[in-house]
Amino acid sequence: MNPGRFLATTRAQLQMTFRRRITLFWSLVFPMILMTLLGLLFGRSLNAGTIAVVPVHAAAPQAVTRVLEHTKGLTVKRSPSAAEAIHQVRDGDRDAAVVFQPSGDGSYLVRLYTSNTSADQAGIIRGIVSGAADGVAVAATGTPPALRFQPQSVDSSSLSYIDFLLPGILALSIMISAVIGLATILVDWRQRGILRRLKLTPIPLAEFFAARITASLVVAVMQVVVLLAFGRLVFGVHISSTAWAAIPVALAGCLCFLAMGFAIGSVVSNPETGDAVSNVITNPMMFLSGTFFPVAAMPSYVQAIARVLPLYYMANGLRDTTVRGLSITHVAPDIGVLLGVTAVLSVIALRSFRWEPSI
Repeated sequence: MNPGRFLATTRAQLQMTFRRRITLFWSLVFPMILMTLLGLLFGRSLNAGTIAVVPVHAAAPQAVTRVLEHTKGLTVKRSPSAAEAIHQVRDGDRDAAVVFQPSGDGSYLVRLYTSNTSADQAGIIRGIVSGAADGVAVAATGTPPALRFQPQSVDSSSLSYIDFLLPGILALSIMISAVIGLATILVDWRQRGILRRLKLTPIPLAEFFAARITASLVVAVMQVVVLLAFGRLVFGVHISSTAWAAIPVALAGCLCFLAMGFAIGSVVSNPETGDAVSNVITNPMMFLSGTFFPVAAMPSYVQAIARVLPLYYMANGLRDTTVRGLSITHVAPDIGVLLGVTAVLSVIALRSFRWEPSI
């Protein structure tokens, strides 16, 4: 590979990207507009959701657990330990966790762990658990109070819904610019004969596509920096000290969705079809992957769907690193899933790629 030629080709790819105003709009301006609208107007209450309960073989804790299990709209999942239950809440896999702590006088402290990134839902769950604990405590007449309720957050007190929203919007913008941008361009270049002419140039094709991918990765890094700065300056979003680890997550996600765009562009025959197929694939992911609200708040079958969508892993990794303060080792599984999907989609794209338009 010729380094000078590679850099020149990458610079040309970036220039072509920035000349397309629609690309800049979807990559940078639209995410900021969407974040502003949702940050200012989002106000709907979430359902009670799913809570993790660490079971205790004592009368009062078992009574509270039974009350919670029979509460309409609330799903109770057993957890083996307090640490695991709290970890699930912090990662967004559960909306809350209930841990029973013995006090030494025969009573129990009911600790409720919630996340500030879903304040409305946390308030609903707090009322349900508090009511259940109070009801069981009152029923235990003639003895010391069997239960005492204590709510507690797993997050920093500064975290809010907009902190949850920002990484989701960032993941969404990377997906849109990567999938729609590459799929549409690839089909358009095939239709106009540009791919055929590129095949005849002295530039190695691998080098040309590497330059295209590098240009897209540069745009992804710009999106991370610009949107995090926008969220911090406009909404005061809490940016953790591990936010640098968001860049590897964003790059892995960008590669994944570039491969998806490449696969779409290799299969479809015209730009209109490419746009339609891209939207059919990306729009459901937009709402099912936890970009706007926690996946744990969704029905169980929707949660199962979310966990097979690559956007879920990019949004989760970005959220863990930018606002939850988790390290790069914690999000390594998310990066691994994104790179695995990239490999599969790349094989599909290479096997279906066509230089000439179909007759």
